Amino acid sequence: MFSIASPNAPGPDSTAVRAQITHPFHPLRGREIVVVDQRRNRHGDRVWYQAADGCVRTMPRAWTSLADLDPFEVASAGRACFRPDDLIRLAALLDGLRRPDVDAEGAG
Repeated sequence: MFSIASPNAPGPDSTAVRAQITHPFHPLRGREIVVVDQRRNRHGDRVWYQAADGCVRTMPRAWTSLADLDPFEVASAGRACFRPDDLIRLAALLDGLRRPDVDAEGAG
């Protein structure tokens, strides 16, 4: 008899990679997970992890402690509440709301 190792589970001699769920609105935020694999697919960079019920599940890598550090957050060191790009988009949105003379189709 032979056995086939599961392609989605770490082997007995492998060191388990652990990560923490960091997304602020995820119901499991703060929970540590055992990472089975990390891959890029059509949904972006994903982390495959062993759930408490034994199933292998996936979530965006950016929602975990394995996410790449954001250069802006590193440079601002927590001193900036808003990103410049977000403020520019907010200003454009507010500017559009201030122009009541433009109808929905933009015909003015």
